Amino acid sequence: MHKFNLKKVQDILRKMKLDAWLLYDFRFSNELALAMLGISKKSHLTRRFYYLIPQKGEPKKIANAIETFHFDGLPGKLLPYASYDSLLKNLKKSLYGIKTVAMEYSPLNAIPYVSRVDAGTIEQISSLGVKIVSSADLISMYNALWTKKQFDENKSVAYALNDIVQKAFGFIKKKILSNGATSEYEVQQFIMSEFKKRKLFTDDPPIVGVNENSANPHYTPTKQKNKKIKKGDFVLIDLWAKQNKEDAVWADITWVGFVGDSVPSKYSDIFAVVAQARDEAFNLVDSRFKAGKEVRGYEVDSASRKVIEDAGYGKYFIHRTGHSITTDLHGSGAHIDNFETKDEILLLPSTSFSLEPGIYFPGDFGVRSEIDVFITSSGKVIYTGKEKQKEVIAILK
Repeated sequence: MHKFNLKKVQDILRKMKLDAWLLYDFRFSNELALAMLGISKKSHLTRRFYYLIPQKGEPKKIANAIETFHFDGLPGKLLPYASYDSLLKNLKKSLYGIKTVAMEYSPLNAIPYVSRVDAGTIEQISSLGVKIVSSADLISMYNALWTKKQFDENKSVAYALNDIVQKAFGFIKKKILSNGATSEYEVQQFIMSEFKKRKLFTDDPPIVGVNENSANPHYTPTKQKNKKIKKGDFVLIDLWAKQNKEDAVWADITWVGFVGDSVPSKYSDIFAVVAQARDEAFNLVDSRFKAGKEVRGYEVDSASRKVIEDAGYGKYFIHRTGHSITTDLHGSGAHIDNFETKDEILLLPSTSFSLEPGIYFPGDFGVRSEIDVFITSSGKVIYTGKEKQKEVIAILK
């Protein structure tokens, strides 16, 4: 777990003109608060706690008297409570004079990743005369920014994924030419062996989906359940990895191929739409930053989705366009989403996210093209990998 940085939080609060940030948890209901404070999920926390960070001055640690030791390493004044009345007394004392406080809350639950504080607690704090706003941008500014070291280390991983996916297509070609077939599981395990060789870590095996399985965005083959890959099949490969250490950040890409020496228009035409949707999303972010203008996650999703909708395939694009990337594969920054949620979090310098639009025809095939984007500290928008896919790979060519 990282060490809590009080100065960094208070600098962000001043920048955002917020009086305070109130972190709350009950029995691990708010993993964002735990991550912020560097509290292990293995801790034996059975009572609610509040950690109030004012824009200036000393934080307040409001914790049950039998569990105060969990907060010994955090800065601030300890205000233990036992009864409910003593809890309210501590809250009133701590919040006195504070008008606006950020919490893990999203109006109308627009961003469920942030909505970790229950309605009753929101009512409790509001009843003390405090206005509550979402901590979404605060979390992104504190927890989603990459360091230069993380960016430099990620480059080799991003390049490795590109090499591995090309090798995977080569593996399929070799197996088809020698044996007439391979399997999703066999290709998946080949990729896992490449991860092992390069000492890369992944939390789950990669997706290798053939034909109708490529139309399931979260399909994963297993040893017990997988399909053969043979000539004339369409194949989707989605792989993600990072260096095997806690502070490493992820790389995540998706490519598609056809087991033949040329690609039928059935597949290439759909890929062209998906690739255009991917590139329109990138171009929006790039143009906004070049113009010195803000851009939020939902706007980027809309730009990508419009391409697919205008081509007549809107109902076949069944997920958001992309996700934040940090030390978590689906991180705490802006998600590229105006479909499953309306993500109003700002895209910030020194953050990364995926762009991965897709068109899926159930029972037939699905196309997804995924790249990772990084916004440098100076606001330059770049791909993190070696290249983006420009056409469906003709695997036997």
